[in-house]
Amino acid sequence: MRPLLLAASLVAFAVPGIAMAQQSVPQPPRPMADGVLTRTDALARADLRFDAIDTDRDGRIGAAERTALPPRGPRPAGDAGSPPPPGGPRGFGGGRMLERADTNRDGVITREEYRAQAAAAFDRQDMNKDGRIDAAERQQWREQRMERRAERADD
Repeated sequence: MRPLLLAASLVAFAVPGIAMAQQSVPQPPRPMADGVLTRTDALARADLRFDAIDTDRDGRIGAAERTALPPRGPRPAGDAGSPPPPGGPRGFGGGRMLERADTNRDGVITREEYRAQAAAAFDRQDMNKDGRIDAAERQQWREQRMERRAERADD
């Protein structure tokens, strides 16, 4: 009986201590926690998206993997509580982005091609070229995109 009582009391003291120790471990900062996206963060996010699309883990995104992507567009109603899919609420970047990423037009997108596309997109949004995209630059980028869409709709 004594060994059982001793073991139970040890567990009773150890479990709260473990829980407190886990809470005190500093967590790395989340990308964009301050509302700013750096070039490094953008490329890291591109790597995560590439890994999510590259389901066969061969370092290349082929036609089969592109057709298996979730459809673009708004999430279904009632799905607001779930986290967005990797790559943002609209999916993995869509077919046009992946087509543009295939710079050598061989039908396969390598990690380097995908990262180059992500870097180019970052550079277009980094209006003041300081290596960071803040809320004002994101808003300016949105407004420019809307203007271009409106111009195309008028044509």
